[in-house]
Amino acid sequence: MTYPINDGVMNACRHAATIARLKFQGLERGLVPTAASETATVTFIKIKDKTYAVTARHVIETLDNLATRDGNQFEGYSCVQSPGVAINGPFLTPPPDYPNPQPDIAICPVHERLPGRIKKTPFEVCPQDDAKWPVSHAVAIGFPTVSKHDTKDEFDRVRLALPCVHALAEGLNSPGSSDQVQFHSEISDTPSVVSLSGMSGGPVFWSDDTNHGLIGFVKEALDVTPKDGEESFYTEPKVNFICQRVDFAILEKWTQYVDANWRNERDRINAVIEKEKAAKATGCAP
Repeated sequence: MTYPINDGVMNACRHAATIARLKFQGLERGLVPTAASETATVTFIKIKDKTYAVTARHVIETLDNLATRDGNQFEGYSCVQSPGVAINGPFLTPPPDYPNPQPDIAICPVHERLPGRIKKTPFEVCPQDDAKWPVSHAVAIGFPTVSKHDTKDEFDRVRLALPCVHALAEGLNSPGSSDQVQFHSEISDTPSVVSLSGMSGGPVFWSDDTNHGLIGFVKEALDVTPKDGEESFYTEPKVNFICQRVDFAILEKWTQYVDANWRNERDRINAVIEKEKAAKATGCAP
């Protein structure tokens, strides 16, 4: 079956970027992560004239845990698309909204010019673009981990290729009232991208011939084909992803929470960093 996808969705990679640790990788690479490094996707949105970076909460937890393992408590994050930008954080997760659990979402306010530095633009969230449920199909946008690979420019400098993927799948007749929604489609041929891991945090859009809107952010994307030797409920190629559902009202509530709490959390982190610096300067570091 063929589903309508408009040009806005076909160009939606401009709203997302690869997110990685803000980690120096050596003189040759600088801040460019290795192809094997853990990466995910971050989405830039604009709502009520403010710009935010949004990804999955488990993405931030994974990157933070890797940094802590290396002895870096407040390392920060980078979007590695040339020329690269840093997002110092923190990313905040809104509280649970009973009876729903805490969302798999992490949000950080950013300067309105930040996305443009890596040739990205935020997706403007408007109430008139909310989905009409049930949604017949949706497209997830993101940067799969296994798709990135090293390349070199004309000056023999190492560069990292970051292919963006559009994953289209059918809706499962969700009424749109739950906190998460699954999309699933069997496909006849095995595509070149066999794993969608790394798309977490990417935007998910509904679309018709003339319009589209944001309905969520990827919280889980399964492999297109099962790994060798891995038990799975499917054997044929398929696109299967779960998104943390959003609409204008949900995002408005979440960003209001972030706006009210972000400065205090940033100040708390800064105070811890300054205390650690002072302790090291006096030789009293723990």
